[in-house]
Amino acid sequence: MKRIWILLMMGSSIGVSAQQLADADIQVEKPNSISVDSSDSVNESTEMIRYVDYLAFDTALIPCSDLYDYSWDSLNLDQPKVEPGDSSIAVTLPLIESSCNYHHPCEGRITSDFGWRRYRMHKGVDIDLETGDPVYAAFDGVVRIAKYNYGGFGNYIVIRHYNGLETLYGHLSDRFVVPNQTISAGQIIGLGGNTGRSTGSHLHFEVLYRGCQINPNKIISFSDNVLKMDSVYLCIDDFKYTAKSASGAPNPNGVIYYRVRSGDNLWKISRRYGTTVDRICRLNGINKNATLRIGKSLRIR
Repeated sequence: MKRIWILLMMGSSIGVSAQQLADADIQVEKPNSISVDSSDSVNESTEMIRYVDYLAFDTALIPCSDLYDYSWDSLNLDQPKVEPGDSSIAVTLPLIESSCNYHHPCEGRITSDFGWRRYRMHKGVDIDLETGDPVYAAFDGVVRIAKYNYGGFGNYIVIRHYNGLETLYGHLSDRFVVPNQTISAGQIIGLGGNTGRSTGSHLHFEVLYRGCQINPNKIISFSDNVLKMDSVYLCIDDFKYTAKSASGAPNPNGVIYYRVRSGDNLWKISRRYGTTVDRICRLNGINKNATLRIGKSLRIR
């Protein structure tokens, strides 16, 4: 049985001191891993949670720390990123190992797929559910983010897995896990909902590698609720949408976007693409004095 580690990070919102945590052993109730064809009943077992002083933090506890350069950010989703056009990105990731199984995140049909939505990219799949339905961890891993995102994901959770992927679960009505907690595939991590920017109860589910989303349909059969393969090969072709957004290349609908970089302003961008500041402002619903956030995608045409 695995031991759950919760790592006390600097600036943690858990609300107790490092010394208090170092001296504490806390009992918690956690569902065991559940297979896809299991019954609805969930056996519960008591496991130990241990708190570790951040200054004595063992980086070996970070899943796939070599792939992520030991980056462990509990606030930002997209760090570190696969850079657009980086042809060196080529990796085979084992999805299933003896100690790491798969569990479908929730039962339901896809109501919105991965891909372009008019002028923006939908970087995951939306799975239909009812508010209060259980949401499960897809693979074993450690919770990196568990918080509320106003105007976006609402209640959401990001788990980094031992196979090198991360998964995101958005619009939850409730969260049952905290950052730095180890998770088993099939563990209930929250309840489905309609929080954040959502027009109805559903689960927004993403699969990420090094901060960039890949199409979940590449590895998961959402009709059969199983993995399509035991390992996956990823290359720059899986991240073409990032290159389109950053370079200003058109998406399949002929619309052109540009991702703001350091030193950019509306005048420079308009000159680069032979358009006007007024037109960019109209297309994006901003004014001429708007502050451009680095990484923001602007519609150019």
